[in-house]
Amino acid sequence: MTGPTAVRVAPEVGWAQRRDRIFLTINVRECPKNYKLDIDSKKITFSGNNEQGTKEYVLDLDLYGEVNKEKYKMLASDRSIQLCLTRVEEGEYWPRLLETKIKCHFLKTDFNKWKDEDETDDEDESANWESMMNNMNIGGTELGSEDEVADSDDDDLPDLEDDKDIEKLE
Repeated sequence: MTGPTAVRVAPEVGWAQRRDRIFLTINVRECPKNYKLDIDSKKITFSGNNEQGTKEYVLDLDLYGEVNKEKYKMLASDRSIQLCLTRVEEGEYWPRLLETKIKCHFLKTDFNKWKDEDETDDEDESANWESMMNNMNIGGTELGSEDEVADSDDDDLPDLEDDKDIEKLE
């Protein structure tokens, strides 16, 4: 129940996607228990009040594509509500989150979760690759050890002489 001084605001929403899922973060402060969230196949609605009753958060998103309203994960904290929605049709990335092409001031790309379409979906593959590169044994010694094989390219080169300094000596 909102009081007469409650201000209606749209919460900031961050989003990212993969071929098979959509990530949404609804940023609401002090609204951990006082909210209502409805997820439909093409629509997400959210409403809630902060603890002081000074803000009423209202959100109504008509999605570009369909999500499975039965298969989603949610994590709620006192600062945000994070959703991982499963897309009905796995495939190409959506060109935008919403059905409409109109820019919404509260909707932002979450670059912390974003992954380009051409990147591999197997996150473990990149971690394994980095681990393999770090553990490579080059020349029979570990990288960074004091027993590294000396390289002739690392020898000190003589200083270059300036032509003017040579003339002064003569």
